[in-house]
Amino acid sequence: GAAIIFFSYIGFDTVATAAEEAKNPSRDLPIGIIGSLGIATVLYVLMCLVITGLQSYEAIDIYAPFATAFKAVGMQWASYIVAVG
Repeated sequence: GAAIIFFSYIGFDTVATAAEEAKNPSRDLPIGIIGSLGIATVLYVLMCLVITGLQSYEAIDIYAPFATAFKAVGMQWASYIVAVG
């Protein structure tokens, strides 16, 4: 809970700082916010498609989904990288 609030505050601080430095903040900030949300959404959907392509959704481990999915298809090296990161 506290970590989410902390990162939300940092995000708000970043937006406020960007608003001070933008030439046209009423136009630039909505474009930046909506653009970053769009990119994050696309990446999230792509990662969901990748993991369901690697493994059946019934076999996905809820505690380490990508590490176990990579391990199940024989990609040990990717499993270790994901587990560390």
